[in-house]
Amino acid sequence: MFVNSFINAETIPFSAVRTFLVLLNPFAPHLTSELWEKLNAKFQDNVGDITEQKWPGYNERFLVEDEIEMVIQVNGKVRERIKISISATNEEMKTAALANPRIQQLVGDKNIRKVVVIPQKLVNLVV
Repeated sequence: MFVNSFINAETIPFSAVRTFLVLLNPFAPHLTSELWEKLNAKFQDNVGDITEQKWPGYNERFLVEDEIEMVIQVNGKVRERIKISISATNEEMKTAALANPRIQQLVGDKNIRKVVVIPQKLVNLVV
């Protein structure tokens, strides 16, 4: 993800490279130590060894998801996936499934015999 984000970047912040090396260090210690030393030599700042660096912090609000991907099935076969609020009720999930244009096309004028809703996972329409 880091590499994908920075491949097309015009400039890469030095602090981002350092953070990346600190995070990568447990998995590739020899490589990251070597890169760390080369960066320190090039930019001539003495920040110590990579193993002595503080682990980066995180913001918990970025870890909370407010949307989930819901699967819509028709007769037990996956036909569509949509994003829906994590706090959606069963009725809202059913309404969202029936409002989907692709599902409307598949169901058409057929009689829906049963609607199975598994909260925050899927809606199965039996026609």
